[in-house]
Amino acid sequence: MISQWKTLTVGVGMTALLLSGCQKTETTGTTTAETAPAAATAGPSGTAAAGPAGNASKPPFGFLDTPKEGATVAPASWAFGWALDDSGIAQITVSSETGVTSPVAMNQTFPGVAQTYPGFPNTERAGFGFPVPKVDPGLHTLTITLIANDGGRTEIRRQIRVR
Repeated sequence: MISQWKTLTVGVGMTALLLSGCQKTETTGTTTAETAPAAATAGPSGTAAAGPAGNASKPPFGFLDTPKEGATVAPASWAFGWALDDSGIAQITVSSETGVTSPVAMNQTFPGVAQTYPGFPNTERAGFGFPVPKVDPGLHTLTITLIANDGGRTEIRRQIRVR
C-alpha cells in the first residue's frame, strides 16, 4: 500500500499534513491487517496537531522528507524522515524492490516534530536517516517500514530515479 503525505494550506501561516494509505499489521495470536488513513489537522498555533488517543489499533506514522517522490538521486545519497507511534518506534527498515537494503540511523532530531506531536514518545528524537540503497541506475521503489513497539507496521513507498 502506498502512503503519501500532502500539505494543505488552511489559512495564513496554517498548514495541515494529510497521510493516506497507511497500513498497520497486528500480530496478537492471529494476524489481521487494517487500513486506516490518518490525518493531522491544523491547530491554533498554525501547526498540525495530533496526539495519542490511547487506541492501540492506530498505526505508526511518519514522513519521508528527502528524497521527494520522483526525485533523481545518486546511489548512497542520504534520505531523511521521521516516525512516531503511541507505543514508540522499535525499528525502521528500508529496502528497494530489488531486495537491496540499507541500514537506518534512528533517534535523530527532526525539526518541528516535538512541537507538532507533543503527546508521543521520543518526539525529540523521532528522526531517521539512511543511505539510498546501492542499486543500478533507473526507476526504483523504496519501501520504508515503520515498526512500532506494539507490533504495528506502516509502509511508506517512494519512487525515485537513481542516476
